Amino acid sequence: MNRTLSLLFLLLSGALFAQTTYTTTQDACSGKSSQYCSLPVSETPSNGITTIVIDSRGSYPGATMYVGGWGVDPVVGTLAGFVANPDGTHHPYYGAGSFDSMDGRVTGSFQFYAYYVSICSGRGCGGTLGWHYRMLSGSTIQDAR
Repeated sequence: MNRTLSLLFLLLSGALFAQTTYTTTQDACSGKSSQYCSLPVSETPSNGITTIVIDSRGSYPGATMYVGGWGVDPVVGTLAGFVANPDGTHHPYYGAGSFDSMDGRVTGSFQFYAYYVSICSGRGCGGTLGWHYRMLSGSTIQDAR
């Protein structure tokens, strides 16, 4: 009896702490810190999810992550680490950023390549000036929901 209860508890606690890890499969996006970014991913264990979208347009550092594509399974949180070059120059650099959901169950660790856009052609291009971030393959998102 005690052995059966112990096994049942172990199985149930494993289900409570189940986690899916998504890994970006290619470099993607090249927008500013406030952007819409669609990331191709693989997952472990596999449930068929191939895309995760991060949408921080107009709300950076606030962001919504959609697990499975835009509009699907929204997770609200904040982004951090997407900043200007720490050495104070406009030289490109490699950096790391993160996503943390409000409930603490979804986190992301993103490697990126940052570059500064200072040339504008045409009218109304002010939104293109500034730091841009290209998410690199191998970045991960952990979902413990």
